[in-house]
Amino acid sequence: MSPTPSVSRLLLRRHAWLCVAVALALAGCASYEPKPIDTAATHAQWQARRLDDPALAERMRTLLPAGRETWPPPAYGRSELLLAALMLNPDLAEARAHLAEADAAVRTAKALPNPTVSLALERYTQSQAGSSPWLWGITTDMLIDTMLRRRLRADLANAGVRGARLDYAEKVWDVRRSLRTALADVMLAQRQQQLAEQTVAKAGELQAALQQRHALGETLPAEVLQSAQTLAQARNESAAAAQRSADARARLARAVGVPVPALDDVHLRWDTLDTPAAINDKLPALAERAQLSRTDLERALVDYDSRETELHQQVRAQYPQVSLGPGYTYDHGVRKLQFNLSTTLPIFNQNQGPIAEAEARREAAGKHVEAVQATIDSEIAAASAKYDAALRALNAARGGQQAAQKLQRQIELGHAHGEDDRVAVLNAQLAALAAGQAELTALDQAQQALGAVEDAVRAPLEGDEVSVLGDCSALPSSSGKRDGVSGGCSR
Repeated sequence: MSPTPSVSRLLLRRHAWLCVAVALALAGCASYEPKPIDTAATHAQWQARRLDDPALAERMRTLLPAGRETWPPPAYGRSELLLAALMLNPDLAEARAHLAEADAAVRTAKALPNPTVSLALERYTQSQAGSSPWLWGITTDMLIDTMLRRRLRADLANAGVRGARLDYAEKVWDVRRSLRTALADVMLAQRQQQLAEQTVAKAGELQAALQQRHALGETLPAEVLQSAQTLAQARNESAAAAQRSADARARLARAVGVPVPALDDVHLRWDTLDTPAAINDKLPALAERAQLSRTDLERALVDYDSRETELHQQVRAQYPQVSLGPGYTYDHGVRKLQFNLSTTLPIFNQNQGPIAEAEARREAAGKHVEAVQATIDSEIAAASAKYDAALRALNAARGGQQAAQKLQRQIELGHAHGEDDRVAVLNAQLAALAAGQAELTALDQAQQALGAVEDAVRAPLEGDEVSVLGDCSALPSSSGKRDGVSGGCSR
């Protein structure tokens, strides 16, 4: 037996309404577009990167400070390299992608759960005369998602966004640290290599002079042997300086975000390299700020807030959730309206286990905040003490270099007047070169110690970064614009 005409029309109308609803829902759906990665293409793009790329100059207009809108600059100092890294460094690009990922999670947390719809259809093979053999019905299930539950999910997602922004800020500082260290290594290694090459030349002259004396019986073989050892040591120092320079250039290129050949024609500068800053007047205020709001401390506080929200969620989860299920059934000619109500029964547990876990995670997060504060205080104290010692060592090394240069001039003057021989002059020149290497080593240690102080307070203490970026680097928001959130230093 087939359905009556009225029932058939009712079925058609219901099915048409359902089809329209499904079509409207699907109209807003996103479509999947595959996006495979071609490693050959990405490698070619990496190799083609240049600091004088016109496309980079166009993008730089959003970052260049007032009065310095031209790109590329004639020379690249710390601020110019950092600005380029903000655009080109792949690690920062990855951090920005994670920031967008966290931002998208907020939309998920704020979304209302969709209701479910079920369609049931039955046909009886035997039915009473005059009655329809069909039974069909539509039932729904709608979870009552309270405002508190949605707010807690949104708070947790927003904490994820704040954490991602702080992770990006810390990554900016990591890049800045790498740039500073690599630039110092490049410039100091070049100087060390120049001094080492001069030492090789002078040690070779000394060895030749002593060999000539030894042939005339005027010197001992031990002196010739010692000159040979001095020459070998100078050659080793020259090779080590060349290796350090090549390694530093590779690290500098990686920190900027370009291949190594892109730095071949780039003029690097560091105007204050030889004069490490005096920080006694700046350090107390920066140290106090770092102890209260350094980036890693803020990250630990965000994690604690997340654990707090998770605990609130688990406490809320001990109360049952209610689902409503209105429906409609056509039962053999009889139309029925349904109203279903379902909920969970907290009989066997009241969510005690997840609540205890959330409480333990919150407690651990609180202890982590205290540990980070203790670490910050220790790092500042240790770095400042090390920097003071490094400055004293640098001053002593410079005093030794000045004494060696003074002695060299005296002996050269005596040689000009016939009072000292060529061997004495060469020994004095080698002593002055050795004092110069010692001064460069002390300068390197002082700059490393100053960098450690800057790491401890998460702020530059000298150099052109201060005038260009202030205390903080620029942190793009998820929309790609700049805002006032710190980029690696404290807010």
